[in-house]
Amino acid sequence: MAQLAQTLDELGSLEETLAAVTHATLDRVEGCASASITLRRGTGRLETVGATAELASNADLLQYSLMEGPCLDAAREVPLTQSPDVRRDARWPRWGPAAYESEGIVSILSLQLLSGDGIHGALNLFGTTLDAFDLDAVALTSVLAVHAGIAVRTTLLEEDLAASLSSRRLIGQAQGLLMERFSLDPEAAFALLRRLSQTSNVKVVEIARRLVEERGSNAGLTR
Repeated sequence: MAQLAQTLDELGSLEETLAAVTHATLDRVEGCASASITLRRGTGRLETVGATAELASNADLLQYSLMEGPCLDAAREVPLTQSPDVRRDARWPRWGPAAYESEGIVSILSLQLLSGDGIHGALNLFGTTLDAFDLDAVALTSVLAVHAGIAVRTTLLEEDLAASLSSRRLIGQAQGLLMERFSLDPEAAFALLRRLSQTSNVKVVEIARRLVEERGSNAGLTR
């Protein structure tokens, strides 16, 4: 696991990191025929990332289409979802038989991806044999799900930081434009931005973006 953690730290994108987790799951967990991650985006939209084969991606898409299934349950509210035989599982009367008929799926194990600020999705393991996942499989998958949850959380923090820095740059540029145009000091320029935001019910950063873009357009016209 230490080697896996180091590998995950060295990868760049979130998609690459989560694909490494699913392939490690496929290699290490006995009974796993394919694996995927159901990622929960900020809007609540669910999407599949890092599927190790079409079996997993097709099974996930079927869940999204039918609006039922173990991966959806785990990604939304149930910490651990497991079934030894999805064909006869009353929780998913449509998905279970359909997943077996189309992909040969019999067993399922899904665990939430958690971090300090909530649920980010689920790590999903699909088996093609009856009762494919024992207690050892659950324990190992739990560790892998922790790695995936950390990766998602780290990426979200980095994205938030990048967005924050970009917003601060835009606001600083807009302040400079207002200072130049109306002979204001920095505090007065920012106060004007806030007043414009409040009166128009538009975020300060959006007001700043419009001012900067307007200045750029006008500069282009005068060249």
